[in-house]
Amino acid sequence: MKDLLCIGNVNLDTIMGVESFPVVNGESKIEGLEIRYGGSAFNVSVNSSILGLNSGVMASVGNDSDGIIGNLKNYNVDYSNLILQNSPSGRMFIINKENDRMFLFYKGANDKFEKNMVNYQVFKEYRFVHVSPTKPEIAEHAIKIAKENSNVVSFDPGEQLCYSNSEEVLRIIKNVDFLFVNRHELSALLGSSDIEEGGQYLKKRRAKNVIVKADKNGVYYFGKNYIHEKAFPAKVIDPTGAGDSFSSAFIANYLRTSDIRSSLRYANAAASFCVQSYGAILKVKKEDIEKLYRSRSDG
Repeated sequence: MKDLLCIGNVNLDTIMGVESFPVVNGESKIEGLEIRYGGSAFNVSVNSSILGLNSGVMASVGNDSDGIIGNLKNYNVDYSNLILQNSPSGRMFIINKENDRMFLFYKGANDKFEKNMVNYQVFKEYRFVHVSPTKPEIAEHAIKIAKENSNVVSFDPGEQLCYSNSEEVLRIIKNVDFLFVNRHELSALLGSSDIEEGGQYLKKRRAKNVIVKADKNGVYYFGKNYIHEKAFPAKVIDPTGAGDSFSSAFIANYLRTSDIRSSLRYANAAASFCVQSYGAILKVKKEDIEKLYRSRSDG
């Protein structure tokens, strides 16, 4: 049986680092520029493969997807469940200023992904299903199928869904095993920036395990108990994809150990490497992440 099926968006990402955000009718110098394949479903499937999982992706891509498919193939990710559309693939333009970001997005082929395209037979091939940012009806449908198939299910709704469809997200979370949100998404869902208050509220909404990613402040877990894992020190070059690196590493370690605390720490280690270079794909060896992880475990 395969390990992890990732469902959601696949994009072409243009990542820009700036000293200051642009204003209307103004300009801002771009100090770093990368064009990458991305989207949360792509990132998590690739990073989890790098970390040793047998991963696959289910998403909708466009008629310009040769590079996307080539990259998935190179990383040994099963791309047989990509749905080809006669339109451009999704595009994301990401502007970074230290830990703050701005996004411009073009939905492209992602917008043509419909819930009737979700092949329920595929779920039988996997142990774990991760639903990343996508349409709320697709997320709800995929999570329902996964639970009927007894998959372990995680859900990362993303900022856009939390801001525009907060009630749908709050309704869906009771059916997932792990909910991943960052501090901005938590604020969008609840109208409060208090992490502990937000985590407890999501528990009351019947979320089983809530994981709040809080950048340099580490990660907060709300489940059967409360855990705060500090972040590993890192010079932040580009925070893009750190959340996806975190999710990938958490899932990889959890599938191996079933231990939440060690999985949080391992995921923090992976995210700390991700932010030190441009792009969302891990550029270090699995052994480097494990060495950093063990440095705190042993201490």
